Amino acid sequence: MITAESIGTAARFDPQLRVPQRPRVRRGLVVRLEPDELVVEGGPKRQLFRGKSATALLPSLLDLLDGQTRHETLASELEISEDVAFKALSLLWACGVIEEGPPAEHPVREVEAELADYLSRIGDSTGANASWEQAAMRLESVRLEVFGTSGLAEAFTAELASSLDVRVAAGPLPRPDTNLVVWVDSAGTTADEAVRHCWDKSIPLVRVRLDGRTAELGPVVDPRTTPCLYCLSSDNTSDDRAACGGDVDLAAALFARDLFAMISRSTPSPLPSRWRRVNLDDLSQSEISSATRPGCELCSTADGPVAEEATIPARYEASVAMPPKEFADLKAHQMHYKPSNLALQRKSRIWPVAPKTDLPAPPFELLASAWEPARITVDSRISDVDAERLSLVLMTAVGTKAVTEQKVLRWTASGGNIGSVTAYVVVRSCDGIEPGTYGYVNSTHQLARLSVRTDTVRGDAPVTVVLGGDYRKVAEKYSAFALRIVFLDSGCAQATAREVCSVLGIGFHQRPDFDDSELATGIGLDTDVEPITAVLDLGGAR
Repeated sequence: MITAESIGTAARFDPQLRVPQRPRVRRGLVVRLEPDELVVEGGPKRQLFRGKSATALLPSLLDLLDGQTRHETLASELEISEDVAFKALSLLWACGVIEEGPPAEHPVREVEAELADYLSRIGDSTGANASWEQAAMRLESVRLEVFGTSGLAEAFTAELASSLDVRVAAGPLPRPDTNLVVWVDSAGTTADEAVRHCWDKSIPLVRVRLDGRTAELGPVVDPRTTPCLYCLSSDNTSDDRAACGGDVDLAAALFARDLFAMISRSTPSPLPSRWRRVNLDDLSQSEISSATRPGCELCSTADGPVAEEATIPARYEASVAMPPKEFADLKAHQMHYKPSNLALQRKSRIWPVAPKTDLPAPPFELLASAWEPARITVDSRISDVDAERLSLVLMTAVGTKAVTEQKVLRWTASGGNIGSVTAYVVVRSCDGIEPGTYGYVNSTHQLARLSVRTDTVRGDAPVTVVLGGDYRKVAEKYSAFALRIVFLDSGCAQATAREVCSVLGIGFHQRPDFDDSELATGIGLDTDVEPITAVLDLGGAR
């Protein structure tokens, strides 16, 4: 549930929440007033608006939305404040009921009413287009040329002919006005000359491949943002199953849908960053991505022979990479304000049955600009770690600054403000804290005693801080991308701890290598859901 108050407040300061200035109801929607609610159907999701304002205010407001009238006029006619009008419109927009009025400049060519209805009512799936006319202009701007002589090429061209300027290639190279190329990769066909020409001329190229009963709907190849086709398709698999009747038409329809979505930006598509591999037998599918192979003469800067495949880290980065800016999904950004996602920022490890030790109030005055850090040499002995200084390091690196009704405020940057970093503290010698192994409870600024032992983590520093990442929590919102956020958050925490220790004159050593399995066993972690991201030694020699 999203409230007008919460989304309206967010839209005041978040530039990615672009509430229509000349709002109108999206085409093709059905609005129905029930006794206790307003029901809107026909969009990506059925929407229910409940409450007194929903049944008293929204019907009158919707009647006035003509795509020309601005907020202040709407408020005046309804005899409500502009703030109330803005919040109501923010809610209607976030729920996909309204869109921006028609563009004053660049009028759109006339399109079929069915296509206009579809682009409008389904456009909230991505939020990429302020109005349906913007999606129509994207379609109008494309000059698509299809290379391939198979039945799949003909079927695919027929699927898109009513909404795009699409034509079958007449020669080995694209025509001068072509700005998007599709290569239908089928047995016995090659398009190396066209593929290389598109790469050299920075013309985006999309491959579609039907092999046995497997359809691959991509990849997209664009030298500005992607590896070359040969790297992207280096893991091609072969399907020995015989094709069935209807496979060609089905593959053509599926691929046309993804390409239409990528061009119009009206509905989600894995393209251009990833692409789909579909089993036409049961329509099961997986999303595929790949990365540059070291040594590739087209898209790699590495010298030497071409590797068979890209490295695992490079392939992971490619699989979770953000799409190019022009393909950003603004609807996904609205998910930041979904109540279940907002609730994640308040969740943290608390170890409920472990005895707790209160940390002293952090001495923030030690971080004042007038504070002069101790000069430290490599071999010198410097300030010991005591409870107050450890409290300050943990608070600033991992802790919570304040909690308001709207959000949790942190001292250090955190992806999605979720707070993925969990700190485990091995205390060997710290004035004010008993030796042992602890978990840091950031919600209450306490240490939860996990063990009285200190030898389960190697080292002789007064204090060792092991940073873990709460992957499971972040994955509730970000799925596979969560692993990247976990490590980014850890980097922020490490940088903060290093700077604070420098100001305090505390020895700080970041271990460049550590045994994940040994640490996990010693502390009691499951690294499948809480990877260890850093080991920091505090105190002693720098």
